[in-house]
Amino acid sequence: MAVNIKITEIGKHAKGNYEKLLAALVAETYKSLAQKSPVDTGRFKASWAVGENDASFPGEAAGQSSYPAPNPNQPRKIGYQKERIGKVYSVYNNLPYAEKLETASLGKGSSKQTNGPGWVRATAKRVQSIIPTLAAQIEAES
Repeated sequence: MAVNIKITEIGKHAKGNYEKLLAALVAETYKSLAQKSPVDTGRFKASWAVGENDASFPGEAAGQSSYPAPNPNQPRKIGYQKERIGKVYSVYNNLPYAEKLETASLGKGSSKQTNGPGWVRATAKRVQSIIPTLAAQIEAES
């Protein structure tokens, strides 16, 4: 459906749609990584966060026998509330073994639950591939 936009409002419309797209991509990335995270005690899964120009959340503290599962539809946002143009957003996990889960071969630090190394990169590629679809959905809703 076509939308009538005043010429003076084109920039505002585009910015709003871009910020909706940015929020959708951040949410999809967080959701995918949280859902695909291997679980022993749940600490790794519970330690995903999203930072705006920041990746300082250290992760959940060690020592618990189990951790509450994160809500995959509600990213843990560190230091901000809403995605905005001009900022850099990082979905990250700062636990000491996070990199090993992504890069090590099975049996040497990776997990069968993630289907081996490369699962974070595969998530990034998948999310990049859905940008046109999400953008079209957002535009159709505007």
